[in-house]
Parts: sequence; structure tokens; C-alpha cells
Amino acid sequence: MIALVSQGLLVLLGLWLAGLGVWMVMAPQRALDVLAMMGRTPLIHFGEMAVRIMAGLVFILAAATTRHPAAISMIGIFLIVSALALMLLPRRWHVAYSTWWAARIPVWAVRLIGPVSVGMGGLLAWVAI
Repeated sequence: MIALVSQGLLVLLGLWLAGLGVWMVMAPQRALDVLAMMGRTPLIHFGEMAVRIMAGLVFILAAATTRHPAAISMIGIFLIVSALALMLLPRRWHVAYSTWWAARIPVWAVRLIGPVSVGMGGLLAWVAI
């Protein structure tokens, strides 16, 4: 039962990633503005990390039901470990990193990255089914 629910959540994560890609194409400057805000407050910082950890758990719990269980497990582990590492580092580093990238990624590049996100989201949903 947990694996089935996790599999459904993994499909939803894929759809979310695809939707994020569409948003990046439609509103690239807004996407950069949101990137610049990552880590800005403790709520945003730890909220983002909590979402990463939950997504990582979904990847791990659903892995056995997917077309590529080893890869999905590794992605889940990466999400959790990277979130825990970011939680241990000073939050100001996270703010500086996201602000630095948001100031350097051109709007046209965000528009180019958007379809990649759509494709990866579709791939994730396909792998999960």
C-alpha cells in the first residue's frame, strides 16, 4: 500500500516538475526572482529542505515499483543527503548561492531550461508508471 501511494506521489512529482518547466518558459523573470529568494528566511530555507526530504523519501519508497529502481533510489538518497547538508551549513551561504545564480542566469537560458524540466518531469512520471 505504501509503495502504491508513493508511486502515485512520484507521478505527481513528475507532473509538478513538468509544470515548473512550463512556468519557467512562460515567466522566466519570475522564476529567477523566486530562485533569488531561496533561503532568504528560515521558513523558506527549512521549508525547501523539508520538501526535498519528503520528495527523497517518496523516491526511495516508490523505487521498487518503478522501471529503474536503482536510479530512483539514488535520486532519493541524493535529495535527502543534499537537504541535510544544506540544513547544517549556514543559511547565509544558501542565500548567497541562490542570489548569485539568479543574478547570472539570463532570462533566455531559463526559457531554454524550461523544456528540459518538462521532459524530465514526463520521464519521471513514465518511470514511475
